[in-house]
Amino acid sequence: MPKEQFGFESDKDKESGGHFFTTFQIVLICIVGACVIIAVGCMCALLPDRSCEPRIKPEPTVTEPRLTTLSPTPTEELWSGRLTHDLIPESYELYLKPYLYDIDLGVGDRIYTFDGRVKIHFRCETATTMVTLHMLNITIHESTLSDSDGNEVDIESNSFTPEYDFVHFHVAEELVTGTDYVLEIEYLGELWAGLSGFYRSSYEEDGETKWLAASQMQPTSARRALPCFDEPDFKAVFQTQIEHRNDMVALSNGIETNVNKSETDGWLITEYKATPIMSTYLLAFIVGYFNYTEIYTDSGIRFRVWSRPEAVNTTVYARDIGSNITTYYEKYFNISFPLEKQDMIAVPGLSFWAMENWGLITFQETALLYDSRVNSASNKQYVASSLSHELTHQWFGNLVTCLWWDDLWLNEGFASYVEGLGVENAEPYWGMNEQFVNVDLQPVFDLDALGTSHPVLVPVNSPDEINEIFDSISYSKGASILRMLNDILGEDVFVSGLNAYLITHRKDNAKTDDLWAALTEADKGMGDNNVKQIMDTWTLQMGFPVVDFRRIDDTHFNASQEHFLINPDAGVDDRYGDLGYLWYIFLTYTQKTDVNFEMPNTMWIEKEPWALVTLSSPMEADDWFLANIQHYGYYRVNYDNENWARLIQQLVDNHSVFPTENRAQLISDALTLARVGRVDYPIALDLTLYMESEEDYVPWEALLGVISYITDMFSRHYGYGSLERYMQKKVQTLYNDLTWIDDPVNDPHLTQFNRVNAIGTSCKYRNQDCLDQASALFQEYMTNDANNIDNSPDYEINPISPNLKTTVYCYGIQEGGQEEWEFGWRKYKETLDAAEKSNWILALSYSQAPWILSRYLDYSLDVNSVRSQDSNTVIVYVSQNYIGRSIAWNYLRSNWETYKEYYGGSANLLSDIISDVTEDFNTELELEELIAFGEGNNLGSATRAYEQAIEVTNTNIAWMSTSADTVADWFTDNAPAIGE
Repeated sequence: MPKEQFGFESDKDKESGGHFFTTFQIVLICIVGACVIIAVGCMCALLPDRSCEPRIKPEPTVTEPRLTTLSPTPTEELWSGRLTHDLIPESYELYLKPYLYDIDLGVGDRIYTFDGRVKIHFRCETATTMVTLHMLNITIHESTLSDSDGNEVDIESNSFTPEYDFVHFHVAEELVTGTDYVLEIEYLGELWAGLSGFYRSSYEEDGETKWLAASQMQPTSARRALPCFDEPDFKAVFQTQIEHRNDMVALSNGIETNVNKSETDGWLITEYKATPIMSTYLLAFIVGYFNYTEIYTDSGIRFRVWSRPEAVNTTVYARDIGSNITTYYEKYFNISFPLEKQDMIAVPGLSFWAMENWGLITFQETALLYDSRVNSASNKQYVASSLSHELTHQWFGNLVTCLWWDDLWLNEGFASYVEGLGVENAEPYWGMNEQFVNVDLQPVFDLDALGTSHPVLVPVNSPDEINEIFDSISYSKGASILRMLNDILGEDVFVSGLNAYLITHRKDNAKTDDLWAALTEADKGMGDNNVKQIMDTWTLQMGFPVVDFRRIDDTHFNASQEHFLINPDAGVDDRYGDLGYLWYIFLTYTQKTDVNFEMPNTMWIEKEPWALVTLSSPMEADDWFLANIQHYGYYRVNYDNENWARLIQQLVDNHSVFPTENRAQLISDALTLARVGRVDYPIALDLTLYMESEEDYVPWEALLGVISYITDMFSRHYGYGSLERYMQKKVQTLYNDLTWIDDPVNDPHLTQFNRVNAIGTSCKYRNQDCLDQASALFQEYMTNDANNIDNSPDYEINPISPNLKTTVYCYGIQEGGQEEWEFGWRKYKETLDAAEKSNWILALSYSQAPWILSRYLDYSLDVNSVRSQDSNTVIVYVSQNYIGRSIAWNYLRSNWETYKEYYGGSANLLSDIISDVTEDFNTELELEELIAFGEGNNLGSATRAYEQAIEVTNTNIAWMSTSADTVADWFTDNAPAIGE
């Protein structure tokens, strides 16, 4: 720090004519300052805690309570931000009373609060004179402590450690080891608008604002709802009461046992059955205007799906498939669901797409509600996958919980893998097993190929660090390596090991090694694999390998492995350990001469740089070799040029020889490897030549995923025109075959998905017929709406198939002007269907008018214009519009503090915004601006995302320098001439 910052003279000061201090003046100022500090300290000790630590104001109608004095505790006395295990909670008795309509200070600003009272029953494991809990934005009215015999223990004072959200109760006598105690706290909390803790949200109904209270505790926000031991290994039983207005519904984790009249007129008190022993992050409370549909599962569980009353008819699909999947999981895990009821509720205003609270799962409305008259097949699959994921957690996460957040992947990776099994069982014709490569495996490769990625099992401490790992590494990579492990062990061994793991650790916490131990035991006498030894290489180091096959002779290949990095020159983050960036790789392979995809050849590369692969038959003249059958392995594959050429020829001759997963893999691997120079771009792009004959969704989805990178990089490059003509040609056959005639009832699920891709891709690459069709349907919709004098439901006047709405809305607005945009904006505001709102949120970003995009960004930060849960997607979508890229980036930089305030309590929204808004940066100027942005701002939980954004930008710049012209030349040679 420069010395002039301390008030010393500098040459710069003299030249600028600043004010200078003598030594005597400096000493005098220091003495006066010390006196002021002492005086302020005395005042803080004598005044209520709100004077020293800003808190919310209490309800004015209540007599001013006696507040417990809080004074700062020096942070250096605490060894870390983790609680000690001196005290272990056993149960909580919790009472809450939220005020959603009843507090008005009469000064224009309403204060939304809740009254709380909690009795914490805990056991003393180690003698101590201090009870430490987590607490955030809560004002304590009164607290008492007593032992199990009812003898009161005097609380002498309270203190707090804000950086850890700790509140400390200092007691007059030492708590006795082995003794049970009860701490009772009366308090006041804030129902804030931050989408975490116990918070408020709202929606519009018939022009009236309807308020609700909801909760989102994961990962570290239960402390906003009650003082508690807010770490996952401090499991306890929770018995809850909620006092609420009698015209509202109140829900919690347990089934309701009593509903009694309150002493307050017009209010009720609902009591709930005690929960099983569980972590604080699974607590859930909902108060508001909701209705439900109901069914009972085969084992007698009461299964309800709740929504706003106007949307209750759209809960039926979730109710039916949810009860079906619950029954399936009881059989799959061989453990009965441990509660008497399962509530699922669509919450208007939720930061996560869903949350697995035990017995009361919360969802964003798009993730739970489905109306076949309005919503698409992808909406339906999203609902099925979302609820299947959360139901998995009822066993894997809730029954057995990760010991600490560094094992978050145990919860999320497993749920992300098994969710597909649940949907596959309920909807067997959707091809969920095939779709896995598009949904999870190939997308997470992009993040995990960065040197700023992180291991699956990563050490975390602070809330910011915890929030950072709610990313696709924990979810999708976790799911991918479990899918790979299932392939290694076999389904029977895998399920047997899971069952043993759940039974051994039920109602307890577990670590990754506990799962490996259970699976190793299950594999004894079968494969006899050392699961920990294998899987440590996939969980304790970031990234994944590329396996390079080079032919030695007619019967042998050399297989070498290397850590794959999309930008090798950037290096690897050294914050984490590694195992030499070598992996235990279970290799599966076959060849044309002796092809077998059901029972392929297998071998291990045992954490060595290379291994010798022996073929079952000698290679013939046109024989090809293919590895990683059905893309089960979490690695990419490269071949010598001759083998690539033979694979390309096979695709052209008869692509159906290869499973759909492998066709997707070949395209994804080759084009990604070409980005780093491991495959020549002409060879990689030749793999797409056959696509005019491809009719299956999974390979097409893979192609669109990897070709989008080139498209985005070419948005300001001369090669874009040739790319556009090439893609028009490749998709034309699919576009012609599938047509605009959509039949959601009779068309197979993946055919519907493929039609959406065919039409969307044709419009994206400016097939004029496609753009004309989209514009015509949009104009017809506008005309029907203008002529709707009978106020018929929107689905009756909307001529657009639910599957094609997103495409038509987007390109109708893109090809239109202000009138079309204003129509879309009005429809967004009017519709009550959450999925329809999401369609419009995306479509409105397609405007080609910069001023409209700028205004749209302003709307996104106005809660009266755009729902808070949608606002982050607005800036992301605008940034993906080539015209809006710089507009969104400038807006983010100018409004960063506003975004931080808006999303400060949400786990990963800020990270997503930074990652997505900057992902197409590919110039030195953009890199300079990005670096300057990080140097000038506190990025908090978005720090990792920012570091990755810099790496991605550097990678993009390098690609533009080394590959763009080569790729442009290939498209020029292979695209049809203009006018053909």
